Amino acid sequence: MNILILAAGASAQTEDDPYPVWLSEVDGQLMLERQMTALAPLDPNRYIVCVRASDNARHHVRDIVRLISPKADTVEIKRPTAGAACTALMAIDRIQADEELIILNATDQISVDFAEIVERFRASGADGGVLTFDSLHPRYSFVRIDAEGRVIEVAEKRPISRKANAGFYWLRRAGDFFDALQTMVLKDAHVNGLFYVAPALNELILRQKVIRTIGLSKDAYRPIKSPRQLSNYEHLTEGGSAT
Repeated sequence: MNILILAAGASAQTEDDPYPVWLSEVDGQLMLERQMTALAPLDPNRYIVCVRASDNARHHVRDIVRLISPKADTVEIKRPTAGAACTALMAIDRIQADEELIILNATDQISVDFAEIVERFRASGADGGVLTFDSLHPRYSFVRIDAEGRVIEVAEKRPISRKANAGFYWLRRAGDFFDALQTMVLKDAHVNGLFYVAPALNELILRQKVIRTIGLSKDAYRPIKSPRQLSNYEHLTEGGSAT
């Protein structure tokens, strides 16, 4: 298994604080460290963190991730990409096509037992799986499922159901998903000029791949992309409501 963490977005907190949100400390741990620690029970072959070259040079991110786990390394993104899907493709040569893959965002905190989640996806016989939560806010991507619980459509920034995507992707074969990402880009299937990861699932669906979902409780998913969201998360952590 490989875990690909996307941390190359423009996410500095304020002009006075040059550190990306995912390098913020919460209860003595970096946000990125909390995420990688939560994923550790999966015992991945490697963690690959896609990070801006400027952040790597300024904040020594490669040193940080290697201290968190000796299995971790970074992929430097030297210039802005056309979206998260293009960023993910920059790691294609680091990952074997026939290995499992997990993709997630560095700024998201998901409070679940990841080993249990992955085992449920494996046991279902699915080719891929996503975590969902209840929302109608158009900042998210959304999935539509059929009567048998299979994903039949994914839409970015457009609510097509109440099942919003939490930004966690499990793929049985990494190669299938990288092929889907490339096909999506070749089709120019962008949203407002950017290529997102979620719509690539539509390419897998067209190939008769089975994608399943697991729903999260209301408080299990915490997107942290702004100082306000970080402050709220810090408050919850101090109160013992977040792990």
